[in-house]
Amino acid sequence: MPDSFDLGAFRRDLTRRTADAVHALRSRIGSETLYGFALFTSGERDFAWVRASANTEDALTRRAAAAAALDPRFRGEAGRRLLRWSAPDWEYHDFAPEVRGLAVPPPEGRRSTLDPALYDAFVGALKAVDRAGLFGRGADRAFLTVNILCDHASPAFFRRGLRVLNPVPTAERHLHETAAAPFVRCVNRAPRRERMRIWLALYEDLYMEWRTPIAEEARARGLSPWEVEEELARFGPKVVPALIDLLAHYGFAAPIDHNRGFETREVWLAGSALFLVRRIGMVAEAEIARLQRLVGDFAERDRRLRVASTLAENTARVLHELRPRRFPPSEMDPLTFKLTNPEPFLLRRP
Repeated sequence: MPDSFDLGAFRRDLTRRTADAVHALRSRIGSETLYGFALFTSGERDFAWVRASANTEDALTRRAAAAAALDPRFRGEAGRRLLRWSAPDWEYHDFAPEVRGLAVPPPEGRRSTLDPALYDAFVGALKAVDRAGLFGRGADRAFLTVNILCDHASPAFFRRGLRVLNPVPTAERHLHETAAAPFVRCVNRAPRRERMRIWLALYEDLYMEWRTPIAEEARARGLSPWEVEEELARFGPKVVPALIDLLAHYGFAAPIDHNRGFETREVWLAGSALFLVRRIGMVAEAEIARLQRLVGDFAERDRRLRVASTLAENTARVLHELRPRRFPPSEMDPLTFKLTNPEPFLLRRP
């Protein structure tokens, strides 16, 4: 830490400048409802600067409407959820030049102990402003969430500031509204057959990046396709036929998206469904036969391609792992990704 840097003076100066910023903000927003105030910094560590950012419910609606004009996934409540805690998209992001002008020692060459000390200074400044009543009192304060944010903050970083800077009811309300767990519980209250149908539809939506209302709600709560896989795995053998349906439906798509330079979303989904079948493991003979037919169909399709997807080899590999005494290890050409020993995996007609 530079010898000339006075951490106590920095904290006092940040407190004063933040208080001035909040006073000015109240005048700017008028009767609009302030829901978020943050000290925004350069990252989760190596803090290089600090800014003041805030947003109101009305400003959030305006920004979501503007975004929806360019991208339909921001329409309605889904857009508000997606933008609610994205501070760079807030209408009052970096609104206070007095906070922006406060110097922070550059990360290069300073002691590692400065980072936690700076975070504590951010917390101390916000708590002092809060104690002065500038974030409101009673119901007004309970509605406002105060935090320390950065671009693409991890959930752990977000929750850290959320819990230390807000009353317990405020933190719990936020976690209920934005966490994945309440969404999962809501889906899992449906009858078992309907529940499986919902999780399968969401699995497809998320992998294909479709903008259905349930997919947008799931994304806003940070739910990933891999977490949906965990829910599907709970259904055991009952979900296997539906997963093989996805493999058969999407597995014959073009293997490469040349615009992105990766596998297509369709092939990615098909492969994910296939390996989820392997993970479940308890696969009936009727579904083994379906996988064998798919190996033959994939291999036949691949003969016409210069470079194939890996689905023929992957399906053969899954068959070997499910029935190792019946099927040999799969073999693949490393240059074309084609299965080179399809014959042992083909379904033999009587």
